[in-house]
Amino acid sequence: MSPTSRSDNPLPQIATLGLIMAGLGLLGMTAGDLPGIAEQLAAPRWLMGALGGLLVGSGLQAGSTTAERIARRPSRWVVLLVFTVVGIVLSRLSDLTRADLGHGAALPVGSAFNSAARVLFGIGIGIVLGWVAYEASGGRERE
Repeated sequence: MSPTSRSDNPLPQIATLGLIMAGLGLLGMTAGDLPGIAEQLAAPRWLMGALGGLLVGSGLQAGSTTAERIARRPSRWVVLLVFTVVGIVLSRLSDLTRADLGHGAALPVGSAFNSAARVLFGIGIGIVLGWVAYEASGGRERE
């Protein structure tokens, strides 16, 4: 078996879907009150937004296989930077889901959005971890 580069083998659609879902979940969790671990670590909302944007951008880039798309698109780093900045902007807009422009208690719409985003994040992470476990078990059989 000859080794192939990572760009020759794009991620399967299910793995890219998992990355996108996890990223959107992180972005959604910036609404309302921060979830448990982010609050315990005192993680800023902009960091969760940046990570969410980065995951969405990675998922979208990893799923493209057509050579024409690859030739026409800008550099991968530029695209990831743009998605990261968009994630930060969206996390700053999440201040509208809390009273007193981000300094007060969560509004009901923010809490509902946060709860739905936690489910989306959990499903996305579950898909990604399941794909990684599948690939790891297949790697043992190939050796």
